[in-house]
Amino acid sequence: MTNETKTLQLRRIYLDNDNPRHDPIDNEPEIVAYLVAREKVKELAANIAERGTSPLERLAVVPHGVAKNAFIAVEGNRRLCALKLLSDPEKAPDGHRTYFRELSKKASPPDAIDVVVFNDRDSARQWIELRHEGALNGIGTRQWNATQKARFNAQGSSTSNPNAQALLMVEYAERRGLISAAERAALSLTTLTRFLSNPVFRNVLGLASAKDLSALVPQSEFDRGVEKFLRDALEGKETGVHSRTTKQDREDYGRKLQKQGVAPSSRLSEPVSFPDKAPSKSLESRPNAQTASTPRRDNKSPDKRSKVIPSRFTARISDKVLKRLYDELKTLDADEYCFSCAYLLRAVLEQTVRLFLKKRGKGNTAELHVLLGRVADLLQNDDGFSAPQVKYLRTMASDRDSKASPETLGAFIHGSQIPTSVELAKAWDNLSEVLTFIFNELEKSNNAN
Repeated sequence: MTNETKTLQLRRIYLDNDNPRHDPIDNEPEIVAYLVAREKVKELAANIAERGTSPLERLAVVPHGVAKNAFIAVEGNRRLCALKLLSDPEKAPDGHRTYFRELSKKASPPDAIDVVVFNDRDSARQWIELRHEGALNGIGTRQWNATQKARFNAQGSSTSNPNAQALLMVEYAERRGLISAAERAALSLTTLTRFLSNPVFRNVLGLASAKDLSALVPQSEFDRGVEKFLRDALEGKETGVHSRTTKQDREDYGRKLQKQGVAPSSRLSEPVSFPDKAPSKSLESRPNAQTASTPRRDNKSPDKRSKVIPSRFTARISDKVLKRLYDELKTLDADEYCFSCAYLLRAVLEQTVRLFLKKRGKGNTAELHVLLGRVADLLQNDDGFSAPQVKYLRTMASDRDSKASPETLGAFIHGSQIPTSVELAKAWDNLSEVLTFIFNELEKSNNAN
């Protein structure tokens, strides 16, 4: 295997049509549009405009194969896309050109960049795998957990890292599904830091340190308090979490959380650092699980959303059929396209359970209500789900007259019954906990192959 480092003109490097981040795309403008819409290229471009490209990373390229003296980026497409748009904002998709025009005014993108040239994709593959396939039993890139991130931040001065704990908290909340990526972006770290720097308020949340997220409370109770705190910060002044609070205001807010029953009420004997991973399958630790002590807020009713799948629900899906069904269901307005949404909901459910049963080596060719019963049995017997957690699946499997049954969804599809967006949204909400677990299991299986 051979490779060499070269400096290439940016215009000689093309985005990869076969980038694993997306299905094959035939032309570069469509690739750019996809990366800007789905892969946070705007945020990356803003960082490059401010600080330049990372000296720790180079693009990996291979000869183009058709265009003379040209290359394809097999690693680093997001960076390449950001650099291209900083150099020529007119290449940005509709609706984003003004953003890149303004950004390019304060940027000095290079005309040429250092790259590693490989003979072909196969020779680059093992190095790309080390970068993107996780720890790989120690030979790949091993991500820092929350405590390790906090240690790194603590190495800087307090002046340069004042918001380290707040940053750890919002990152944790997004991973746990307590807030969405968009909500995370809307939060003010400085406001959160004002509260977290108060030892009385930290004690209310159960935090054991002013530097990291080690806590003296169970994770489910910690999550409940964190979600309330962050959502109040999003709503602003009326909730008591805003930028113009006094020390007394912040302590009073903590006492309010305690009176409402939102703040953790249990205490552990030793601090714990919570796992740096997606929510576990236990009911207690799931962010979507409802508990008797969770307060009701006068926020927007979940029944009034226009989409079947709420915006805060996210999933990594490798199966192409399931991914397309899921994306369309998440996009369609259920008020306007209720029959289409009912069809897609049933299709997503059917494709998901068939893939899951196949992964587990179980039969997956029966009618949908039979397959749902098999999934409920697997989850309860093999994966530790409780009876209440799989109750909705069992209702779908056994009560064919219920609103949840495949037969009812089928009646919606064929027009003999008229679905409502509320019914479809409720069906998704009742399934979301199970689907989150199954999507994660399918993705684990895909990554292992």
